[in-house]
Amino acid sequence: MLKFYRNAAIAGVVLLLVTALILCAGMVKSKLSTSLFPKRDGQLVWAPAIEPSAPVDETRLTVKSEVGTIDYEFFLDPKGTFPYTHYSFYFIDSAQPYKLVDLTRYSHVSFRILCDPKNVLLFVLFSYDDRVTDPIRPVTRRVSSTAFSCDNQWTTLTIGFDELDTPHWWLDRYGYEFSDTGYRLDKTMGIAFVNSLQSPVNTRSHVRLTDVKLEGRAEQYLYLAALLCVLIWVLFFFWLFRQYITMLTAGLKEKIRLDQPLIAYKKLSIEPQKDKEKSAVLRLIATEYANPDLSLESVTLALGLNRTKVNEILKEELGMTFTAYLNKLRLTEAARLLSEKEEANVSEIAYLVGYNNASYFNKLFKIEYGCTPKTFKTLHPLKEDCE
Repeated sequence: MLKFYRNAAIAGVVLLLVTALILCAGMVKSKLSTSLFPKRDGQLVWAPAIEPSAPVDETRLTVKSEVGTIDYEFFLDPKGTFPYTHYSFYFIDSAQPYKLVDLTRYSHVSFRILCDPKNVLLFVLFSYDDRVTDPIRPVTRRVSSTAFSCDNQWTTLTIGFDELDTPHWWLDRYGYEFSDTGYRLDKTMGIAFVNSLQSPVNTRSHVRLTDVKLEGRAEQYLYLAALLCVLIWVLFFFWLFRQYITMLTAGLKEKIRLDQPLIAYKKLSIEPQKDKEKSAVLRLIATEYANPDLSLESVTLALGLNRTKVNEILKEELGMTFTAYLNKLRLTEAARLLSEKEEANVSEIAYLVGYNNASYFNKLFKIEYGCTPKTFKTLHPLKEDCE
């Protein structure tokens, strides 16, 4: 059994490593990352746009560069009620100047940004609203946004799509309730970086933007990896159980085979013994072992021998004390009966071999054979091994 446990432990460690590799592969495979800028994904074609396209009073936005980094400046007129500028990514295709893109696979957008001076900007997602949006009139797009801060140090930011809300001014304009702040991620028209009410006015603000990516998880790969790991472990434990039962059964058969010459109690009553005292002791125990009242005291009284003499005989002949030999004899007979008498229950077997207490019998049997009598009976060792 020691070899079995060692091999099981080695197989378990190997399986743990295989499980870790499968889960890692599932996580890598499930990761979604689509670059919008500077690298552009061929499935998500977009065109840049700025607002205002021409200065409005003193409010203006000027693009400095779009090579490697989107570099633009904006200036907000301090006299305006809400001076507005943005740099946008509009999804398009070859047939029309707009496209509705399904971004439900993605959970967030990430980008690197630098602002000088420190600024609070809005990340905005434009989506199609079935009730009010006219694709050729950008002003009717549904607006959902969240604010973020940036300064004159490059910072990587991640914004979850579940962080976006439709602002009250848009809902009020088109007659929606203020609680209706959701939007259609499956009908996305574009994204934009917009100044906020906390952006500095009457100041030239400089923004640099790069590494814009859509990211998410294809969870089916995680589920598939987890399912595969569970299946592997179930098969492993099934194999382990089968191997354990096989080893346990073989061990029980071998133990019964080895015990039979030692406990040949059926022959003790007919084989001549050179020593009458030895013969008397062995014959008495062999014929009375099933008597629950059999004890060392009753043997000494029946044979007229003292306790020390009885134990000396058993030690010399069998290498056991009286109690050890009696239990060995009873348990070996119990093993034989469990194998042969399928209709008998454990309590009946315990009583037949001299135990009035089934719990005590179970305890001794498990110590002797490494399993409970019930398990032993289920394994069904070959009858000829027990005879």
